[in-house]
Amino acid sequence: MNFACTQENLLQGLSLVGHITGKNVNLPILSNVLLKTEEGSLKLCTTNLEMAVSALVRGRVEAPGEFTVPAKLLLDYVTLLSPGKVELRLDGDALEIKADGKVTKIKGMSASEFPLIPKLTKETGYKLDASVLRQAIGQVAFAVSMSESRPELSGVACYFQQEGSADQLIMAATDSYRLSERSVPLVNGSATVATKCIVPARAIQEVARALSAYKDEVNTPEQAEWAMAESQFVVTYGNVELVSRLIEGSFPDYKQIIPTQFHTTCKVDRGELAKAIRAASLFSKQGLYDVHLEIDAETLTVSSADMGTGTHTTSLKAEVEGPVNKVTLNFKYVNDGLSIMSSEKVVLKLIDGMNPVVITPTESTGFQYVVMPIRQ
Repeated sequence: MNFACTQENLLQGLSLVGHITGKNVNLPILSNVLLKTEEGSLKLCTTNLEMAVSALVRGRVEAPGEFTVPAKLLLDYVTLLSPGKVELRLDGDALEIKADGKVTKIKGMSASEFPLIPKLTKETGYKLDASVLRQAIGQVAFAVSMSESRPELSGVACYFQQEGSADQLIMAATDSYRLSERSVPLVNGSATVATKCIVPARAIQEVARALSAYKDEVNTPEQAEWAMAESQFVVTYGNVELVSRLIEGSFPDYKQIIPTQFHTTCKVDRGELAKAIRAASLFSKQGLYDVHLEIDAETLTVSSADMGTGTHTTSLKAEVEGPVNKVTLNFKYVNDGLSIMSSEKVVLKLIDGMNPVVITPTESTGFQYVVMPIRQ
């Protein structure tokens, strides 16, 4: 193998694929990156057996070949190089790197020991706006369950379906205490036959990383392609491809818990509400994390009380429709939802203190956040 490229291209490729590697006592090669010449480029691949990421690095192939070296070591070294030409050459059991007038050799392992990465037959494919998909993942993935007792809640449920006259991807995640849902319109690809899957949290977060980090000096793509086959899914964005297993099981029918009719709605400044919640959190009960929201004709009052620390109350101006209402919520869950909204104002929708509260941005973005109340 003999390959030449720019330091910038090689660094971006390694940054995209190197994130999923880690130490594995039983399979040391899982901490390596596979370098393989392919169609005039260098293909970089990493895997942790649950998912695999690959990226093509443009350059000049002098001689074909393949080899694996420790991903973190190679990334750390290439980061230190100056922008410019980098030459990679296989020399026995080491990868020789020439750049900046320096010659470095990194010991590696044969490519034959690297796990085989499945090549999926893309049976069902969709195209989505990359920036919208990235934002949607950020608004949903944080709400997945960290518990291992219910594996189906440890991922993001993805439903490709017709919503009205439009084809959409509906993404949802819940840990049973709060739920986040976002819809993303499909650029093309029919969803007349509804398909659904549960994507592991780490895999969907790696998709978001790729959508954020990948840049192309010639033409950064505007769309990402999503395809599914059997128990796996693949997302392709430019020269980056991520393949991951899907979570088996059935995601709960969460639509049943989202209220559709409300007694009281309250529009309030998002930033002011977030500050009021943070202030009240300082005086919430340890372990309960409770803050009390009370809505009257023109005011939203946020309060908390703890015998050990004291009490706090903040009153905010609000646009209110409906009768006086109140509810007690976990301040962590409320702040999580407010932090991933970008609108200047948000709307809180309540039935009473015993039913879920729905929080939405004032802009119509297809996003809603549901928080279960603390029942006292």
